[in-house]
Amino acid sequence: MVNPARRQGEPSFVHRVRSMLLPAIVGLACVLAVLAVALVALNERQRRLDGAVRDLSALTRLLEGHAQGALLTADIALQGVVEGMERDPGRPAHDPAFENSLRRALRNLPVIRALFVVGPDGFITQDSDRATPRRNLADRDYFRAHQQADGGDGLFVGKPWISRSTGTWFIGVSRPLKSRSGAFQGVAVAALETRFLERTYRDLDLGDSDVIGLLSPDGVVVARHPHAEGTVGEPLSAGVRSALLDALRRSPSGTFGARGAGGRDRIFAYRSLPDTPLVVLVGRARADVLASWRRSVVVAGGVTILALGLGVLLCWMLIAQARDAAFQAAHLAEAERLEALGRLSSGVAHDFNNLLQSLSASLSLLGKRAGSDARAKVVIEQGLGSIERGRALVAQLLGVARRHDITARPVDINVLLTNMESLVRNAAAPCARVEFRLDPDLPTCRVDPSRLDAAILNLVVNARDALPPDNADAGWVRISTHACEGLPGSATSRAKPGAFVCLTVTDNGAGMTPGIQRRALEPFFTTKGEAGTGLGLSQVRAFVRDSGGDIEIESETGAGTAVRLYLPCG
Repeated sequence: MVNPARRQGEPSFVHRVRSMLLPAIVGLACVLAVLAVALVALNERQRRLDGAVRDLSALTRLLEGHAQGALLTADIALQGVVEGMERDPGRPAHDPAFENSLRRALRNLPVIRALFVVGPDGFITQDSDRATPRRNLADRDYFRAHQQADGGDGLFVGKPWISRSTGTWFIGVSRPLKSRSGAFQGVAVAALETRFLERTYRDLDLGDSDVIGLLSPDGVVVARHPHAEGTVGEPLSAGVRSALLDALRRSPSGTFGARGAGGRDRIFAYRSLPDTPLVVLVGRARADVLASWRRSVVVAGGVTILALGLGVLLCWMLIAQARDAAFQAAHLAEAERLEALGRLSSGVAHDFNNLLQSLSASLSLLGKRAGSDARAKVVIEQGLGSIERGRALVAQLLGVARRHDITARPVDINVLLTNMESLVRNAAAPCARVEFRLDPDLPTCRVDPSRLDAAILNLVVNARDALPPDNADAGWVRISTHACEGLPGSATSRAKPGAFVCLTVTDNGAGMTPGIQRRALEPFFTTKGEAGTGLGLSQVRAFVRDSGGDIEIESETGAGTAVRLYLPCG
């Protein structure tokens, strides 16, 4: 299914190699560009994650200092309480003067909610709160830690408790009270306000998904931001708690990843406070860390896709331009070859025509002198007939070699074919039957009707000759018409753009081999041996191109041939 004109215009081997090399280079460039963008994106992603880890680790150091400052404040206040109690061992319970001093001390200590003293029996003896119910506190960890025989004399930080006077959470920070002999006399306690810690965390103005927690080493929440009811005093979610405990066993500070509450993947940084049973934990949602990265990746991906699309389009345009240039060069070479052949044919035809005229004059003169010699007259008449056939051949040669001025006018091809029906059927007989498939809405085309008649007869005769003469019932020739916009891709594109009428002559003969198909339109090329001149299809092509159209041949060995004439509408 190849158009010989296009096959003749195919690019050379070098052009084919170039046309294959350019897409390969562009494709490789596209792959390298995508890989480069992907590498940059992955590096930027890792940079964002590393930056988040550094920020969270720095924040844990800041919070560690804040927590230690709060504990130091509480310790200073406790040392004052211990000194006050040791100066006056016989101080009565709930001494108004001493309790007022405790309240005055709290005015400048917002981190501490209450100061109180627990006697050796577990009941409060001095208290900054006025409404604390009388309950035994011997069960509190800060009391039991100092009551033991080997209890330390230093600062003790306990777990969070709910105040029995206010119902709020606090952390018990305590120091022991000892007699001069070293006997246990009770505990001085500072109730560290967890809400104060949470307010401080809130004032840091972190992201909406950031989580800050002050924890016990076993993962129990002491303070938390954002504040959530029911979380203080409760362990972390199972996944985060397990990951934190594993990390604490490896190092007192570091980072880890875990799925937090709500199912969000988070990056956590933690740090144990030295000499205290407290751990600072900061978490940030991985999605928030990578949100701006994802936006930049989308933008970069869009720009990359656009650039790749433009590159592919440019490549396609360059390939098409190179292919068109190759086709034009091949067509120019073909035209120059045909022009040279035409000049040669024209010169031979003129010289041959001069010889024929001399022969014709000589034979005419001999005819006049032959007198009554009948045999001589028959020979002379045969010679004159051969001369006339030679003149017809010369006319064909000149028809191929020259570009004739055509007398074009609007022609209804359907009407022309209807008028030619009997002539066409006789031309195809006896080898084939003729079928007509004409488009009733066919527009007129602007051609020379006499040359179109000759072209149609030429195509029908060629189709007939391609059919086997011994099986006339099976052979057929179909003539069809239809309108089309522009030429198909297989046409040679010599015609001007616009609307065309397509006239197709199809047969079910032997078809053409690719080699024959490539040369079918060449002048003097024929497969009929001595019976053909090789000028028929050349004349058809010359007529079509003189009319502003083009010709296309579609053929396959054993499957017949279709010759399409594209004639401009007008």
